Amino acid sequence: MGKKRVLLIMRRKILSDALVKQAKSNARFELCCEQNYSLAVLTAEASMPDVAVVEVPESGIWKEPEKCLRVCDVIRKQVPGCKQVLLCSENDETSCKALVQAKRDNRIDDFLYYETSVSYLFSKLESLL
Repeated sequence: MGKKRVLLIMRRKILSDALVKQAKSNARFELCCEQNYSLAVLTAEASMPDVAVVEVPESGIWKEPEKCLRVCDVIRKQVPGCKQVLLCSENDETSCKALVQAKRDNRIDDFLYYETSVSYLFSKLESLL
């Protein structure tokens, strides 16, 4: 079975670079990154990921969780079968509440806090595929 494609949509380049490096030792995943949320849907259409991991940033114009969720909605429509996992700070009460509700409403497949480990993130991705 081939590698599963994971699209990282996140502003934090240091985090995405670390995840890509970590994934190289995991024969199960192939990661690509998009830091421009406005291009995320096009990147998803081009790369056809099995999972999109979307960071809800703590600052900037994409800080509002609903904006990130709308990107996920479009990716779900344009790339059928693509699972959605969102990342947010456990200290961001607005994002936490929005992501819990999105999970309940089946808009996303899961969410994690930034404070979790890379191993846990990869185990979550394994469980979705």
